Amino acid sequence: MSVIAAIAIVLISAILSVAFPLATYTFTLATFGLTHVLTELHYVNNRFRQRLGNNFRWRISQLLLLIICVRSLQVLALIPSWVSVPLELSCVVGLVVLTIPALAKKDWRLGILGSVLCAFLTVGIFWSATLTLLLFTILHNMTPVGFIAEKLQGKHRNYALFACTVVFVLIPVVILSGLPTQILSSVGFVALEASFVPIGGITFHLGAFVPPQLHDQAIAIPAFSAAVFLQSMHYAVVIGILPKWENPTQSKMANRLFSWLAGFLSTLLFLGFTISFINTRAIYGIISAVHAWVEIPILLLALAIPETSTMNTETVSSQQTIN
Repeated sequence: MSVIAAIAIVLISAILSVAFPLATYTFTLATFGLTHVLTELHYVNNRFRQRLGNNFRWRISQLLLLIICVRSLQVLALIPSWVSVPLELSCVVGLVVLTIPALAKKDWRLGILGSVLCAFLTVGIFWSATLTLLLFTILHNMTPVGFIAEKLQGKHRNYALFACTVVFVLIPVVILSGLPTQILSSVGFVALEASFVPIGGITFHLGAFVPPQLHDQAIAIPAFSAAVFLQSMHYAVVIGILPKWENPTQSKMANRLFSWLAGFLSTLLFLGFTISFINTRAIYGIISAVHAWVEIPILLLALAIPETSTMNTETVSSQQTIN
């Protein structure tokens, strides 16, 4: 029954993302955005905290605090985006640099992977920081695949990764082709301007997922729809699956308090979205940036530090150095 329910969720999300992309984007963001951020951070903390030393966690926290400051200054219009975006991405480079010694110690090829990612980010900062940030915003929606691969083993992992390939790669590519939009349009089941709240037409929000250079192209709407579907699937996995993988030994009271707190804060943000979608989305972006960027070093370190491994503070202190 759970498999049937999952298939139904995927298909319904795909159809809604194509038929009502703006409405689906605004509704899912307002309803599930903060809930998914808090759930993801909760999962990351519980699953990976013990593998990292205090010194490493402190270094990550410092860089994340800088990102929060930069985002906040941008939201308050104290610095322009052409300053804030390169600064934010520079902090992300620092997060990746922190992982390279541990990656290289595990396997030199992993060290090269971390170095290549740093080089890619650095080139992106100088080439087009805004486009690079947009690219990582879209790719972030695929991080549940990393959590699934890290958690599962054997045939269960193979089955799950096959499903992920269909959901996170094949279906978005089909949507990107524009064929689903044409089919639904032919039967009059497309309303591009429909929205959860009155926030203007879809052209005002294409920038959330589509580069400005493509806004006037035929691919713009399918690209936006594909990204909306990816975001919906990201929410579905984080909220629907990750909590089931939480440590069963953790206090039930603690989990209950977390659920109540997440629900309360999400309700407040939902109300904020209904009052001022644009301003609330900017505030949400500050919180979202933390969970999005922290997952890059965490997933990289998961390659070097399996679940059964531990890292003491001294080891981390000697390995994690920003050059």
